Amino acid sequence: MSAGIFKGDLIKNNIFLVIPSWGKLLGYPTLGTYANHNVVKISEDLVIFFGGMERLVHTPKGLVYYLLGLGYYYTKFEIQTGRYITDSRFLTGLMLSDFIYDRLATSKDLTLQNEPEVVVAEDVVKVPIDVSLKLPNKKTFIQGTLMRNLFIPYKDVILEFLEKIKDLKSFQIRKTNHMFLSTHWDYFNTILISDAMETKLKMKYLESTAGLNSISLRLYRFLIEHFSDAEIQEINENIKILKEVYSTIEFDPMHLYSLIEQANLWIKIKIPNLPLYQTSYIDEKRKKHSILHSGEKYLDKIVPWPEKFKRQTKKGLEDSVNVIQERIYHPKDFEKKGVILEPNREHFEPKFLERPTVKVKTLPQIPTNNIIEILSTLRTLVEQDYDLRSIGKAFALGRDYIKAMVLHQNMLWDMSKLANIYTKAQLNKGLSSKEKYELLEKIDNWIDFNK
Repeated sequence: MSAGIFKGDLIKNNIFLVIPSWGKLLGYPTLGTYANHNVVKISEDLVIFFGGMERLVHTPKGLVYYLLGLGYYYTKFEIQTGRYITDSRFLTGLMLSDFIYDRLATSKDLTLQNEPEVVVAEDVVKVPIDVSLKLPNKKTFIQGTLMRNLFIPYKDVILEFLEKIKDLKSFQIRKTNHMFLSTHWDYFNTILISDAMETKLKMKYLESTAGLNSISLRLYRFLIEHFSDAEIQEINENIKILKEVYSTIEFDPMHLYSLIEQANLWIKIKIPNLPLYQTSYIDEKRKKHSILHSGEKYLDKIVPWPEKFKRQTKKGLEDSVNVIQERIYHPKDFEKKGVILEPNREHFEPKFLERPTVKVKTLPQIPTNNIIEILSTLRTLVEQDYDLRSIGKAFALGRDYIKAMVLHQNMLWDMSKLANIYTKAQLNKGLSSKEKYELLEKIDNWIDFNK
């Protein structure tokens, strides 16, 4: 285990959790891109999770909370005004840094119900699958609350997710490995996947989508550091059981609370001796909701929001977008043909080699006296789709700062080469998908070497 990392128990939890707006929770870090177009508006960005296990990990940067099971990231957005597109990604894990978890846990209540295990708040709805120990009147109240605040407003997306779980190709861990939606300090607002994912699936999954900073292949670092091989096998088996249950249970789609009731019956059969965490009272002095059982010991502590991740409003973010109209997106053509050939193009260029047109953004301050911080900043610029000339300038600055600290680093030659290429690139052009993928891998190798 890496120095400074302490793993809590791997706990079975059996919960249903929904984050109504991922962007709102994170302070709207980005609108993202889709099919080489800037997203101009996001109308829905929902995270749904049928949890099966959880873990709390202590790291040098802070606490990391894991929720593991069947997850779904769903977005509805525009890349041209008035033309809506929907996209989604399967998830097997939520990876929440402590300040994000505490943001969920301190979210404002939407109801007056006094059930500590049931949380219905602005940023999160969480209910245990098993409410069998509740009194009949309490069950009726919980049912009504969830219907009003969860099952009616998000019915269509929940039903869509359940249909996709039924697909035999979904959640096949041997083919996909794991997919974690991360708010880790180094991978904020990123989906982390493994290079072990089958090639065709990987290329499709890596395509950018609305609301995310990036999709990265750096998951293996956390699997190795935060879970043993035996624990990963246990998690995989749990996901297999959850898929079997949620793809076969019968419920009333007009009365979605029946989904909870039926899932509880079958999960108890499939997972004997499943623990039931029950709190018989609410301590008025505690500062937070109980989202995960592993966070119970920290109910009186709130981690402040880091200045590094500056929050903004949805309106402010959308108003700042520069809509580029020179390329028109045609959904049907894109779905059928992939890349559309423009009439005046002399040759065909695969989509993953195309350099997209991007908005020129002001470079952030490049750190001057810490190699890891310099490289991490360069990585962020690559992930957030800065234009090539700005990336080239940043690489030149980073190279000079690192050179002032160490003279004999192989990466300095590579940084000089990249700076020279990118500073001469065409205006308003960004990295192609292939360039971005390869450059992120290169920077990650530099970071690993210098740790």
